Amino acid sequence: MMNITLNHFENCLKKYRKTKNLIFTVFLSLVLLSCAANPAGKSSLDLSNVISQNIQIDSTLAADADLEAFIAPYRKELDKTMDVVIGHSAVNLTRGKPEAPLNNFVADLILIRANAEFDKPVEISLTNLGGLRVDIPKGAVTVGKIYEVMPFENELVVLEMNGNQVHALAKEIGEIGGEPIGGLRIEYQNGRLKKLSVGGNYVENDSLYYLVTTDYLSAPGRNRLKILSEVPRTFLGVTLRDAILDEVKGLQAAGKKIDTKVDGRIVIESN
Repeated sequence: MMNITLNHFENCLKKYRKTKNLIFTVFLSLVLLSCAANPAGKSSLDLSNVISQNIQIDSTLAADADLEAFIAPYRKELDKTMDVVIGHSAVNLTRGKPEAPLNNFVADLILIRANAEFDKPVEISLTNLGGLRVDIPKGAVTVGKIYEVMPFENELVVLEMNGNQVHALAKEIGEIGGEPIGGLRIEYQNGRLKKLSVGGNYVENDSLYYLVTTDYLSAPGRNRLKILSEVPRTFLGVTLRDAILDEVKGLQAAGKKIDTKVDGRIVIESN
């Protein structure tokens, strides 16, 4: 019989997050077996005689009873972890363009976190709306809800940019209708960047600015917001999800609720 502690199980799950489809259960089974056989992380599975077969994964595929029975105890333990309430929101944290409460909450908290992790002042934050997968309803906030919001392992990075590059970035943010930003205020009208400020100050072309974003948005080869991949970056060793979890827990510990509002940081107009 396998002897897998909850702690060890959760460590294995860091790379295989909760989903509810067959692909997850198959891979999780393999991971659990591998982790149990070799906790150091080196695979002990013999794959030399593996035979592949194409299987259509859709709603017509029935669940495997034996596999479901095997997974059930682990799913139960995982659900216990995911159902833990870590904070409360005073408002509905919705997503949207050009800005919205969840956009602003996440952008502001990563700006705070970057300044705690980086050795120079970070003045701008940016993430992508598409990466925030669900809204957070008013009321209790669970660990599982944060995993739904941010199911990816995106790491926070700090970029070094000059004022010209910040201008180019702000213009593209206006062109695509907005993204979650912090520290930056943009007014975009009729295809033109009308106003731009960082921390309430005019952006100087030759000045240096530090911006926190994710490794995903700043990865080479992207077409949208391409300028983010063309400047020096420093990895902070903190995932965006963990930054959100820590912020929600911190507010709860301080007896506070999440209370973020739309404040006009992005204004997009057309006549």
